[in-house]
Amino acid sequence: MDRLAALVAGNLRLAWTLTLTVIAVGCVLVGMTVRDLREAGRLSLLQTAASRLGLEIMSQTLNGNVMGELSLLGVIDPEVKLDAGGAAPLNNPSILFLLEQVGRSHDAQGVFVVGGNGVVQSSWDSSGRPSTGLNVRFRPYFQMAMQGQDNVYAAISLARGDRGLYFTSPVRATSDRASPPKGAVVARTGIERVDALLRKAGATALLLSPQGVVFATSRPEWVGYLAGTATAERLRAIRELKQFGTLFDGREPQVLPFPAEAGLRQAQGHRQAVATTPIHWNDPSGDWMLVLMEDLSGSVPLAGPLWAGLGSFALLALIAGLGLTLLAGRHTQALAVRRIEIYARAQEASADRKSRRAEAAFGLQRCKSLPEVGTVFLAETHRLFGALQGLVYVFATDAAPVMDLVSSYACEDGVAKALEPGQGLLGQCALDRQVRVLDTHDQGSWTIRSGLGNTRPAAVMIAPLLLDQAVLGVVEIAVLDPPDDAVREEFAEMASLLAFNVEILRRAAPVTAEVAS
Repeated sequence: MDRLAALVAGNLRLAWTLTLTVIAVGCVLVGMTVRDLREAGRLSLLQTAASRLGLEIMSQTLNGNVMGELSLLGVIDPEVKLDAGGAAPLNNPSILFLLEQVGRSHDAQGVFVVGGNGVVQSSWDSSGRPSTGLNVRFRPYFQMAMQGQDNVYAAISLARGDRGLYFTSPVRATSDRASPPKGAVVARTGIERVDALLRKAGATALLLSPQGVVFATSRPEWVGYLAGTATAERLRAIRELKQFGTLFDGREPQVLPFPAEAGLRQAQGHRQAVATTPIHWNDPSGDWMLVLMEDLSGSVPLAGPLWAGLGSFALLALIAGLGLTLLAGRHTQALAVRRIEIYARAQEASADRKSRRAEAAFGLQRCKSLPEVGTVFLAETHRLFGALQGLVYVFATDAAPVMDLVSSYACEDGVAKALEPGQGLLGQCALDRQVRVLDTHDQGSWTIRSGLGNTRPAAVMIAPLLLDQAVLGVVEIAVLDPPDDAVREEFAEMASLLAFNVEILRRAAPVTAEVAS
């Protein structure tokens, strides 16, 4: 230590120069790290917003009321079946009345029934110009319906030049949804509802076709822009498709000023965050894509990382000065490094938890039934917490007196199929509305059995499924390792995600049951 002090004292100017240079480089790196962490956080939030907006678009289109009513007509209405089979006269008044009621109730521009030969049998149009007799055999929406798939087909009218959505559902031969299609029922609407959702997204929002064409956007001047490189082969394929009317006839399309790919990048002179999510409309060309773009110059301004860098510079300069003059900075520097390491690990762990929750939320949002969402939830708890057993009970309706077992994981056959509130610890959890963690390591109450032997879990975690103070059900998992506070908090957040998706499926259940009947 004495030799070091002598060396510094003999070369004080050089020591200060080297020290300040190293500090300056480190502060630049700190500023860049702070910026990268904040940008990554904004990108994660943007991806969550994109997934949520994608669900809203699906709820307004393929999973919405228009498609639900068309699907119901195609399954149960006998007159529509006769019309699609060619057994009814063209433009039968009773069918026209039915089509008009459907169209006006959903602000549709037109509703029509297509026979198995592709010819429109009956049609109602708000403009008074019905399309009866028109052959739509080669239209993609009709072809997908004849394959038995509900679909939403977005296109630009050749005659009017306006954008529209074609909601199409098969007309089944019988009331069985598995019976072969004998025609299709189609509703044509405007794009206004989708446009409204994009405008309120809070970021630049675009809806891209499978070909990369901007069909709808919060920036109307970008409609018709092309994502990626506009090659001659690509433009020829788009024009031959005729899906976009005359939009590309006689002119070269403009290209988006940024790549429509998820990530962080420099575009238009600013740092940009881009998030994407697929829109499953059963388009024969593939999935559509929702793109959200955020200008990070507003949400992550340069002043934040700059002040972080300057603050770090001042702090480290002070520490270095004390070290060079008093040789006491060694301990202080070690503490500073340790704090930075702890901070970095905490940030990394936080980002990892956010990423895992986002993945779990996406998996739950794709579920179509309560048993499926329960199974996915238990699988996610196994992945996240190492759960080796689990149960999910859900109230089928708000008025249900008991909770039904919708899913279990690695449980024996004797598990109760129904559970009353207050029945046992799990039932009491529904009344207490609190997350509980039971230490079972030294108790013999719980045993996990497998083909290789038995073991006791370290803890059992129980949580109510709460949404707006309403109890939708309860969940229980057994884990081998005692959960810490972070695991308990993450388990409670997972239960909240499950409750949100359970409520969505419960609300959709009456419509699904009505369609199935």
